[in-house]
Amino acid sequence: MAVRRAAAAWVATLTVACGLLALPLVAFAATSAVTIQNSAFVPPTTTIRVGDTVTWTNRDAFSHTSTSDTGAWDTGVITAGTSHSFTFMSAGTFAYHCSIHTFMHGTIAVQGAATPQPTPPPTPVPTAPPTVAVTAPPTAVPTETATAAATAAAPSATATPTTTAAETSTQSASPSTVAVQLTPAPVPGSGSGPILIVAAALAVVALGAIAFFLVRRS
Repeated sequence: MAVRRAAAAWVATLTVACGLLALPLVAFAATSAVTIQNSAFVPPTTTIRVGDTVTWTNRDAFSHTSTSDTGAWDTGVITAGTSHSFTFMSAGTFAYHCSIHTFMHGTIAVQGAATPQPTPPPTPVPTAPPTVAVTAPPTAVPTETATAAATAAAPSATATPTTTAAETSTQSASPSTVAVQLTPAPVPGSGSGPILIVAAALAVVALGAIAFFLVRRS
């Protein structure tokens, strides 16, 4: 069952595809009519395009045919009041005649498919070159003014600390002078007094020790 369904689906798809491929031919194909009357093809020359069909209709009371001179087609006998058709699939000029009445002649001119004309490329529009803005050079006046102001301010800033330092130096010198004047002068010999007293005491102790030692021995 699955195989049959797949086969049926494939056939349906193929049929639809063939129909779609043939659709443009059906949509753009045309049919041209040629009337056989008074033992003549009317019109004697018919112009069609590749894929178009020509239908011959016999209006006489007796039979005729539409037979190519090169054997490209042959409609067979076209009885009175009936029609036969042939579709032309190649371009060219084809002469034909009636095989029953050989004096009857006609021509089918088959033109090739129309070739689409190439679209010319768009004409380029010239573009104007970009405008370059001219930049004015910087003005030198603000720079000179700022430099002059800085130069004029420099001595004032330097002079102030120098004056302050001088004043500080002067103010610091005064306390030193006062301190020198307030410090009492040392008294000569006042530093050696305690040393002499200690030496004398040691001498007395030594003499006492010597006397005590002599007394013990005697």
